[in-house]
Amino acid sequence: MLSSRSVWMLPPGDRRSCCLRHVSGCTVDKENAVCRLSGLVVLTGIFGLYLPPACLADDWVTIRGRFVYDGDAPQTETFEIVRDEEFCGPFGLKDESLLVHEENHGLQNVAIYLRSTKTVPVHSSYEKVFNKSVKLDNVGCQFKPRMQLLRTGQTWQATSTDTIPHNVAVSARRNDAFSQLIPPGKPLERTFAQAESKPISVECSIHAWMRAYLVITDHPYAAITNENGEFEIADVPTGKWTFRLWHERPGYLKSVQAGDRTVKLKAGAWELDVTGSELNLGELLVSPDMFTE
Repeated sequence: MLSSRSVWMLPPGDRRSCCLRHVSGCTVDKENAVCRLSGLVVLTGIFGLYLPPACLADDWVTIRGRFVYDGDAPQTETFEIVRDEEFCGPFGLKDESLLVHEENHGLQNVAIYLRSTKTVPVHSSYEKVFNKSVKLDNVGCQFKPRMQLLRTGQTWQATSTDTIPHNVAVSARRNDAFSQLIPPGKPLERTFAQAESKPISVECSIHAWMRAYLVITDHPYAAITNENGEFEIADVPTGKWTFRLWHERPGYLKSVQAGDRTVKLKAGAWELDVTGSELNLGELLVSPDMFTE
C-alpha cells in the first residue's frame, strides 16, 4: 500500500504516464507525471493501481496509407439548380460524390474505420478531441465538410451560414432518424448513443443535391481520406483488428490492390495485424469498375 502524501514521478514517454491520467490525484504534462495520493491506495494490476482498459494495451501504433483511383480522374458534373436558383445558382455546384486528384489520382472521402464486438482500448490522447463538438455547415448550398467522424456521446452541431433555409435529414439506422429545419444563425446540436455499422447520410430535403455523411463509432479509430487519398489513424492498440473500407458511390469496397497482392474484402472488411510503432499500408489501388457497377 501507499501511505498518505505519497508522491510518484515518471519520466517522459513512460507508458504508465498515459495510465496515470485516469487516476484521481495525478497530473500529466509534457515532461513527466506527478501523483500526490492522499490516504491509502491498494496496490493491484501493472503498477499498483486499478487501470482502465485504455492502459491495458502494450503498445500503440499509427496506421497510414493512401487510396489511389486506378485510372484517369473522372470529370465532375455540374448540377442543374431548380430550387432557390437566384441564391444557389451562382455557386456553380458540382457533384462531389467521386473526387479524384487530377495529378496523383488520390481518392478522396474513403472511410476506414475499426469495427469490433469487443471493447476497444482508447489512448488518452483522444480525450481532448472527444470534448470538442463536430460541426457541419450549410454554406454555399452545400454541406461542408462532406464526410465527418463522430464518436458516440460526442456533440454534433449542424449550422447554416447561408441566409436561406436548409434542413438536415439524418438517415440513422441504430440511432433515431430525424429531419429538422436549420434557420440561419440557429444551430442544432445532437448526440448519438449507438455506433453505426456504416456511414449514414445527411441530406437537405429542400435542396436535393445536398448530401453529407457521418461515420459514427464508439472509439476514435477511424479516418477519412484527404484530397490526396491519404489517411492516418494514430495510437491504435496492438492486436488483430478488422477495419471497414467504405466510399459513398460503391458502398463497401470489394477489393484493393496492395503492391502485388489483391486483397478481397467481404462487406469492406480487412483484418490487419497491428504491431510495431507504425503500420504503413502504402498505396491501395481501387479499380474504377467499382464505381460504375
